[in-house]
Parts: sequence; structure tokens; C-alpha cells
Amino acid sequence: MTLSLRLVDISGPFIDQSAPVRNWSSFPFSQIDLLAPPYVDEARLQHGVERARVYLAAVQAQGYTGIVIDNLAHLVTFDHAPQQYYAPDSPFRQRALAYRRALLPLLRDAAARGMQVYVTCDMQWMTEDLCRVVGSITADNPRLDELNRAALIDLFTALPMISGVIVRIGETGGAHDWAGYTGHLIYHDVAAIRHLIAALLPVCAQFDRHLIMRTWTLGIGEAGDLLWSPERYTAVFADQRDPHLLVSIKHTPADFFRLLPPNPTLGLPGPRQIVELQNRREYELFGLVPSGLVGLHSAAIRRADRNPQCVGIWAWNSTGGWGGGGASVGPDGWNLWTEAGSALTAALAARPELDAERFVREWFEQRLAGYAPAFVAAVATAYLESERLIEQGWYLGRAPGLQRIGGIVMPSLLWVWWMRPTAALPVWVYLAEMVAEVEPVIAQAAQAAQAAQQLRDAVAAYAPEGDPLARQIVTSLDYLVDALTIAWRARALLLPLAALARSNQRRDLSTEAAALRAAIQRHRERWAGRVDFPPLELDELATFLARWERSPRLVWNRARLAARLVALARRQPPRSTRARALLSFLLPTRLRRHLLQTALPWLSRRLDLLPTIFFETGPAIGEWARSS
Repeated sequence: MTLSLRLVDISGPFIDQSAPVRNWSSFPFSQIDLLAPPYVDEARLQHGVERARVYLAAVQAQGYTGIVIDNLAHLVTFDHAPQQYYAPDSPFRQRALAYRRALLPLLRDAAARGMQVYVTCDMQWMTEDLCRVVGSITADNPRLDELNRAALIDLFTALPMISGVIVRIGETGGAHDWAGYTGHLIYHDVAAIRHLIAALLPVCAQFDRHLIMRTWTLGIGEAGDLLWSPERYTAVFADQRDPHLLVSIKHTPADFFRLLPPNPTLGLPGPRQIVELQNRREYELFGLVPSGLVGLHSAAIRRADRNPQCVGIWAWNSTGGWGGGGASVGPDGWNLWTEAGSALTAALAARPELDAERFVREWFEQRLAGYAPAFVAAVATAYLESERLIEQGWYLGRAPGLQRIGGIVMPSLLWVWWMRPTAALPVWVYLAEMVAEVEPVIAQAAQAAQAAQQLRDAVAAYAPEGDPLARQIVTSLDYLVDALTIAWRARALLLPLAALARSNQRRDLSTEAAALRAAIQRHRERWAGRVDFPPLELDELATFLARWERSPRLVWNRARLAARLVALARRQPPRSTRARALLSFLLPTRLRRHLLQTALPWLSRRLDLLPTIFFETGPAIGEWARSS
């Protein structure tokens, strides 16, 4: 069996679904950390540990062999390190001690079960106290190397059941920029990444632990394409032979999107690999709706299993994205849809040639034992059919025009970012070019919404009255129908607008605009005020429609401008080193960052240039300016 290492995250049980969750990129530190002693909400943390131990038994029964927990910054005291960086009463030391005490029963439980435990780590993590000691936060600062080595020594000594660390270099978030913790993107190029590996790997080898380097990068700097570029991957990893080093790659050349080719770095020479998969689908409404994985994960896992370089998977049941609601998690750390996806992914990793559809139907029969067979069959069908409906109605179907922009592979799901559909006109121009013919795509979206309604009605017809789980399932399908309706109505307006603007044509789209406006109003009225199934974030579309009502001509002119900008961007060759040097001379980094962080949002709002969520999430826009 090739895929013997089967990891799963364990953040879900710690999330309090009654409290707001915006950033799911890691453990819910923002819910648990306190700014004053005892520095953690001990009752909430303890409740999470109790649920996590139940969850641990459940994922082991599904077939997982290890768990991944966040994060190094919250577990390090330096008490066991060669150098003590924290004062005894430092909030960061006291908080780490509190987390260690609380988590120790869970970690011991995992070890007793024979399950491995990995800890995540963003590089470069930092705290207010450490900033005063380390000085400049740069990849070539030797004091930073010493700090990172000391942190690993402390972790492995204090918690000997830890099997290793999983390092992310291409994004910071979650625990960072909160309560005195910060994250910094400083490992932008091949030399810096290799330097980081050289600093950390000897400690892992000394303790016989794994260093798992993630290739997740977001187009920043020379190594911005490490995620998908065989050339960059080879430059970083090809000559690395230490068995303590592993590499973690996404199963696609982008994020967890559908309808993309396999990641071309799978199986390249160098360290052994694990493949990342996502069961609670962040880009498909955060598990609020069924989002089937039979086709997607069957193909990805079989590819990995056929490659002797790949030794395992890492499945995400709760991690990733900005948005969602209480129903994304459920009372036990996952909801029914994520639980089904988790079980399917583990089963495929253990037996890649498994009949996945049959497994799903049998799993629902066991999970929903006691319900009427007709209801169980309808729920299983809804899960299985949701995969096709998501591809047709949420994505744009199998559009052929996959493109790269800089170091990032662009998916076809650019029209919506997590819970927020965009009215950014260059995005819609790009999508109109990619699909070539917009009317079939619109028709597919309409059919998907109608098919989702039929699935919902079939489940509701057999749902027992007054049963909470059955009611939750029907509500989830109601939400799917509403979301697919918004998707249909948005593309029915914006795809023709973009396509016509490209050819300098124009036609009356007032009917399509009215239909979108009505769909938005119905959606908001139905889901307003709900924290379990929060409404989609539709302000950007609503603002666009208001502008359309005031001056359709202005919108058409902006669409034509967007078409010209996209065409111009396609004609421009990548900037040369000389051009980048000249830009740096004329606009120093600090000035470039200031202009991007102030002028670009202002310009974007007025010309509908970029999705508004770009200015709220992910690496700050200034990070791209820094590396330009």
C-alpha cells in the first residue's frame, strides 16, 4: 500500500459554532486566545479537547493514521531550548503553557492509538516579544535561524509524541496578526527556501522527526510558482535526499478547485510527497451544501497511488477560506456532508480502486440507519449528484481556456470568492473569453438550479417531520438551490455584458438585471440574520446593479475599458529583470506598497476592477509590491 500516511486536520471540534468564524485558515485561536491572564478561554478550550477526542476516534475508524494540529507559535515556550527568548511571565509563554496542558490528553490519546501527530507552522511566524529580540525579519538573518531551530528543539522535547512539523511559506493568516502574533512572507525565492530547509532539517533529523515543506505559494516572488512549476520544484527539491524531509503538494496546480489538470509536480525527483485534499469545500460554500467528491478524489488519489514517490495524503475537514457559518461545522466538529467526504477520502486512500459511488450509498445507509430507506436513498443521491451540479452551476462547466497570470494558475471559479460573488468587470471579461460561447454556460447554470430543486424536493418528500438532522439536510438543499440561482442570474447578466463589450457591441440586458436584483432580494429575505446558514455576501453585486440603474451607459463604457485592459495584459510580456530593477529605482518598495494599498482599492471601487475580497483576505497586497 503506497498511501500509508493518511493525515487529517483536527481544528473542527475546537470551533464554537455559536461564535463568529471568518477566517478558517487554522485553529480558532481568535475564539480562544485572551489578552489578559489566563490568556486562553480555558472552558472553551477544554470543551474543544473533549470533542476532539471523540472526533479522533471517529477519524481513526474512517482509516486516517495521523492528525494535524495548529500551530507552532502557540506551543513554544523555549523552556527546553538552548536559549530562552521569553520572560517567565510573557503572555506568549504563558499561553503556550496553557495550550500544552489542555492539549496533552488529546496528544497522548493519539499516540496511544498509534496515530501520528503533526504541528503546522507558518514561516515566518513571530510574536511581539520575539520581534524585539530577533531584529530584522529577513531570510538571511542568522538570529532568525537560531530562533527557528530553538523553537523546534523546544517543541520536540516538550511534546515527544509530535511526529514533525508542516511548514507553510506562501501565505500567513489564521493565528497570525492576532493577539500579538504576526506572520511574514520572507521566503520568496529558491535560495531563501533552501536556506530555510537547511536551517530546520538538521533539528528534525536529530530528533528523528519529519520536516514537511508545503509548496503552497501565491505568485509572490521567484518561487511564486513553486506550487505547479516543475522547473521551480526541481530547483528547490531535486537534490534533497534526507528521509526526514517530505513535500506536501496540492492535487491541482492551483488551490482546491475542480476542473483543473493534475499538479505537474506530482512524482518529481526529490523527497517523498504527500497530496493535499479538501473535504469541507471552502470554494463550494464551506460545507453548507453537499459537494460530492466521488469523481474528484477518486482521480486524484489514484494518480497519487500510482506514483511511488507519493506516500500519503493530508485531508482537510475544517481548514481553509473566509466565510461560512455554524452549519459548516456542526455540533461534532463536522457536518454530515463533510463527514461523508472525510469517510470517502480515507477509504479511497486505503483502497484507491474502491467503487466510490457504492461506498457512498452504503455509508449513508449506515450513517442514517433508522431512517426510512427512501429518505436515505434520496440523501445519498443528492450528495452524489451535487458534484455534477456544482461543476455546471457553481463553476462554469468544463471551460477549455485555462490560463496563467504570473505565477498563479487561474481556475474557472473566478466569479465568486468564497461567499462573495464579484462584479469585477475584468474578471467577467476573462471568463467570457475562456468559455467562448456564453449562452450554453448560462443554460447549464439554469439547468443546475432546477435540478437542485428537484433533489431538494425528493429529499423533503421523505424527510421525517420534526427530526433535527432531516430538517438540517433539507435546509442545506434549500441553500444550494438559492446559491445556484444567484450563480445563474449573475452570469446571465455579466457574461453577455463582458462578451459584448469585447466586440464593442451592446444590447438590452435590463431583463437580466431585474432577474438578478429579484434573486438577491429573495435570498437576503430568506437567510437574513441566520448564523448557521448566513446569506451570501452580495453587496458587491448590489452596488453594481445600483450603478447600472443610474447609468447603464457608464457601465457599458467601463466594461469596454475592462476588455481593453484584459487584452493589453495578454499582449504584455513578463517583466524582465532590468524592468523590475528600473521600477524599483523609480518607485521604491515602500512607495509601491503605499500606492497599491491606497490607490488600488479606490480605483477598483470606481471602475469595478478587482473583487472586493482581495483587499480583505490572504497576503496583503503590499506583499506583491514588495516582491515586484
